Amino acid sequence: MTSSSVVLVGGSGVVGAQVASLLARRRPDLKLVIAGRRLDAARAVAERYGAEALAMDVDAPVLPAHLKGALIVGLVNDAHDRLLRLALTQGHAYLDITRWTERLKQALLTVAAHGRPSAPVVLSSAWMAGVASLAARDAARGIAEVESVGIDILFAMADQAGPNSTAYMDRLSEPFHTMERGEWVQRSGFLDGHAADFGAGGRHRVYRFDTPDQANLPAIVGAAQVDARIGFDDGKATALLHLLVRSGVWRLLSRPMFNSARRALLYNPGPGAAHRIRIAVAGKDAAGRPCEKTVQLADPLGQSHLTALGAVLQIEHLLGADAPPAGVYLGEALLDPEHACRQLRGEGVEITAV
Repeated sequence: MTSSSVVLVGGSGVVGAQVASLLARRRPDLKLVIAGRRLDAARAVAERYGAEALAMDVDAPVLPAHLKGALIVGLVNDAHDRLLRLALTQGHAYLDITRWTERLKQALLTVAAHGRPSAPVVLSSAWMAGVASLAARDAARGIAEVESVGIDILFAMADQAGPNSTAYMDRLSEPFHTMERGEWVQRSGFLDGHAADFGAGGRHRVYRFDTPDQANLPAIVGAAQVDARIGFDDGKATALLHLLVRSGVWRLLSRPMFNSARRALLYNPGPGAAHRIRIAVAGKDAAGRPCEKTVQLADPLGQSHLTALGAVLQIEHLLGADAPPAGVYLGEALLDPEHACRQLRGEGVEITAV
């Protein structure tokens, strides 16, 4: 890194403002820039932390000359890769935490077409900016041969969420691929459920959904199968959405004319609630005996705080002495999982073995 400036694109959003708050406390030496479509919203956040405010449209991004060499952090959907292209063209280090699997593949193609980056490009869009996969990697450390990883997620209806999260949730019923017994298999979203025990959060029904963890973890930990499922802490809401998907009604509601009604059903953020993840890793130990490790992860401050923490860990690594050289990386493969979990615990995240 040639600069200690960090440009938080989408820094005035729900997650972005928490990233700014965490960095201001953990790394007061940094020059923070809060960039957003609305300058007044960016200024409101920037004033809290002595940061600079910058108006930026992610579809036509421009950085002033004095921010040459700054780390660009994408906290808002970069649907057309324009922020990514700006970073590649101008040689900025770049971190993105917003992409679902299809758009993650799109970004990798954009980077490949550009040629070797002249600075690190980190794509950390696995669940909660890679936190779930890092916890899975940490749980897998004592397993010599990982056979399967299961990630069950409990989403609290009262939790905070930014409007960009609707694009992710809107894809709940879309088909996607996961690894099963070493082969790619197409899955259907919000089907094939099971009951998961979330400890203090209780038992809840969870269903399959698309997240980059299922595409990335097989290569990272060598697992022959990785499955992610999600459910809501309101069982009736989970059952209703499952019924709508299974009956085919949800596909009808996916037409553009129903966008407002559909997203109103998915996006009803509250004041905040704990976000819970159950991770089960199974395989064999060094002697070839079956073994399994299950951990419960809970952030009392909710999913937006946990996402912000995941982003902050990536930012600190990119600015640290052990920052990676120029290249493209998956965030969940880049960090040391034991160190990451230790940092998460230090910020109040509960990670306990079951």
